[in-house]
Amino acid sequence: MTRRRSPDDTDDPWEDQRMREHDAHPPQPLNWDRFDIAPGLLVVVPGGLILASLLISVLTGSTSGNWSPGLLIAVSAGAFALQCTWIRRPTLSMPARCLIFVAQFAVTAALIWASPFFGIYAFMGYMTALMMFSGIALWTAMSANAVLAAVSQIGGFTQIPHAWPALIVLVGINTGLVVLFSWVGARRDREVAEREAAVAALEEAQQRNVVLHEQLLERAREQGVLEERARLSREIHDTVAQDLVAIVSQLEAIDGDADWAGRVETAKTLARSGLGEARRAVYALRSPMLDSQPLPLALTELVNAWATVHHLRARIDIDGDPIPTDDDQNLLRICQEALSNVSRHADATSVGVCLSYVEEGVLLDIKDDGRGFDPVGLHEGNGLRGMRERVSASGGTVDISAGPGAGCLVSAVVPA
Repeated sequence: MTRRRSPDDTDDPWEDQRMREHDAHPPQPLNWDRFDIAPGLLVVVPGGLILASLLISVLTGSTSGNWSPGLLIAVSAGAFALQCTWIRRPTLSMPARCLIFVAQFAVTAALIWASPFFGIYAFMGYMTALMMFSGIALWTAMSANAVLAAVSQIGGFTQIPHAWPALIVLVGINTGLVVLFSWVGARRDREVAEREAAVAALEEAQQRNVVLHEQLLERAREQGVLEERARLSREIHDTVAQDLVAIVSQLEAIDGDADWAGRVETAKTLARSGLGEARRAVYALRSPMLDSQPLPLALTELVNAWATVHHLRARIDIDGDPIPTDDDQNLLRICQEALSNVSRHADATSVGVCLSYVEEGVLLDIKDDGRGFDPVGLHEGNGLRGMRERVSASGGTVDISAGPGAGCLVSAVVPA
């Protein structure tokens, strides 16, 4: 049975070999991060070193007798052309790197054989090794180039039999320099890797901060919506609902009351007040009683109006020097809620309100002589809960003291 050929099959064995080699040794980026110079300088510098070596060799006549000037120029041009073939490549596979370094090493050795002055160009071997290799391969390549540099320093290959002690010393010196260069290169690689890791960590942290900031803003928005709903609930309860309760009480008391006209007029007044409060709640939710007068006067007006409507005795005392605070609106609403509770539940005959300004803050007490209640079995409705919520944000407190037959005392304290 014959196998059906796919479009990717090929009859070229060399192409298959190249594909296998490419998969085994994929191209990797050159070590450009080891050099803070433009790539073009790695063409200009070797060209200048080759030209300098060539001119010194020709002018001093130190070339080998087997090398003509034309041959020396041709090999020098070949060395420069080899440098130009790879220097601008961003990536190279490891076999290609080894091949390029060996070719450059061989050409440099040939030039040093022709003239030891080409040891000047041998310096490029170190740069090529740093560009292409890392680890053991880097040490091997730079050590080999150090030996080649030492040969040029003793006067060329022909001087090895006569100056081998000097060669050994120079190889040691050059190898020491290789070790130094390799250590500097490794340290630079490590610093670059650490900086890249730090930058990556910083970017990740910034991204997390962005996500957390967005979550925080969303939660703050949701919390603001909930707080605004609670505030609206308190305002409506303390204004419109109370006025409606008072209106109902006045209308229910008409039957059998000779002063029914006065109660109707009071109900009308309460209705107008409730309408005004409802409009205020839609906008700034601020009581009109505080628009043009301080808290003591607003409380006095509120207590007197309440006493008139409910035909109860009421007294208000102001102690200390009045100082406006951010909680004036809340204290007014607390007093309004407490008086409403007295009229609906206490069956009291008199109420005393005391507003005190002290160094620590402002104290508001509302005391009635009603039938009282047992605080243990007290179920806090929206009114009592709203009192505490109003002042909790500023660090204030609301306490309720009561007992059967002993009336009730509501005490609110807010910081100055």
